[in-house]
Amino acid sequence: MKTLRTRFIEIVSYFFILLFCYASISKIMDFENFQIQIAQSPLLSAFSNVISYGILVIELAVCILLIFEKTRKIGLYFSFVLMVLFTVYIYMILNYSEFIPCSCGGILEKMDWKTHLIFNIATVIVAAFTIVLSPDPKRQEIFKSVSLLFVLSVVSCSAIILMYRQSEFMIKKENNFTRRFLQHPITEEKRSNLQINSYYFAGISKDSVYLGNYTAPFLLTSTDLNFKAIKEQKIIPDRYDFDFKRAQLKVNAPYYYLYDGSIPVIYQGILGNHQANTLSLGQAYFSQLLNIGKDAFAISTYFKDSEKQTLGILNPLQKNPLDLKPEILGKTSDGIFDTDGQLHFDPITQTAVYVHYYKNQLLVMDDHLTIKAKYKTIDTISIPQIEVSTLSDGKKKMSKPPLKVNKKAFVYAGLLFIESNLIGKFEDRDRWKNSFIIDVYSTTKQGYIGSFYLPNPKKEKKMQFHIADQHLYVLTGNEIIKYRFAQNITQHFIAGEAENLNQE
Repeated sequence: MKTLRTRFIEIVSYFFILLFCYASISKIMDFENFQIQIAQSPLLSAFSNVISYGILVIELAVCILLIFEKTRKIGLYFSFVLMVLFTVYIYMILNYSEFIPCSCGGILEKMDWKTHLIFNIATVIVAAFTIVLSPDPKRQEIFKSVSLLFVLSVVSCSAIILMYRQSEFMIKKENNFTRRFLQHPITEEKRSNLQINSYYFAGISKDSVYLGNYTAPFLLTSTDLNFKAIKEQKIIPDRYDFDFKRAQLKVNAPYYYLYDGSIPVIYQGILGNHQANTLSLGQAYFSQLLNIGKDAFAISTYFKDSEKQTLGILNPLQKNPLDLKPEILGKTSDGIFDTDGQLHFDPITQTAVYVHYYKNQLLVMDDHLTIKAKYKTIDTISIPQIEVSTLSDGKKKMSKPPLKVNKKAFVYAGLLFIESNLIGKFEDRDRWKNSFIIDVYSTTKQGYIGSFYLPNPKKEKKMQFHIADQHLYVLTGNEIIKYRFAQNITQHFIAGEAENLNQE
């Protein structure tokens, strides 16, 4: 029996030697990328330099401890602690992080995060069982081992939680600005369970809400404005010989558009008709596309000549279809991440708006992308707080999670609605955690109107919203919700927007 127990301990030790050697060597061979991936983690960004080197040193040291019989038990304890740390880290990433970062090297690259969590839990159990089994099976020795394992588990969990809180503070630190909250700005009217959470807003007409589906990109779903009846329309492009990567649908009644910016193709169809015909092919790659007319689009794309992100106009039916305007976004550092943002178009005012993600700047333009005004959101981040690294192959990556200022946005009838990522002065932190904060700006008067809380009782990490007529439509989780705006918001809509809608 003693020989069997000894062999089992040796086999487990050799397993952890193989595991940690493989993991550490994989990281060393691509150390530059490993460091960047660690820095991108929402839990580890504050300690990225120490951790990137520390993990390698500890993993290799544990391998050495496990080789020799005299130090094997210490090595098993360290193996247990490492696997507990990795397990708690992955659990928190999956359940509490706003985003799931790239893998951090080693075996994790071969597994998805949930599979790796299961693998880690199994290795924690194996390590604990081996440690308890390693001394003579006396009650006193077993009790000591179990007690020590419990203490090490608590300390490991506490360490990860402390790192998480510290990183969250750095990424979402308070800023010295004060919001003016509007009184009772929205009232819920309708709510419907869509059963799945992969829908996105494709558009809204005077009688229907149109939804695309990330998991079924060629399916256009529509519902009436009260969510009583749902219809599905399968879209059939006139040619399929493309490797679609992120096909999306947009509706501008009576037309719909199917596009994939990673492939330079745009299809156009008529609502109710399954057939979508090629409108543009090979004219432009793009990351964002906005329909600003029947056959005209505003795009965001990478302009190779200036090596930066650029806005432009695409008119597929014209002789010279592409008109890029590289001077609009400027360049403060890398020209890609520092200018990153969302492009929106207000069909009522025929105004385009560009909202920067990482700084408090708005650009208001006409339908030819000529700048009419530049002004700031109410927060204080005027310079993007980002760090960009250039890898040996020339590719650029974020070196650590950036401070995101503005999240989702939508412009309608002269008002710009922005989901803010930052908490202001004198705001209730608990209320902030259980709500989405929407800041409202006038694109015509170029000023701040006020803010309001959008309820998020289920603490969903993401939401989408769309505005039409007097209503705010929200997608969060698997629900679609319809709110009516109060007069303190609708009074700022420019005159005549209802008449424009009724003419559609």
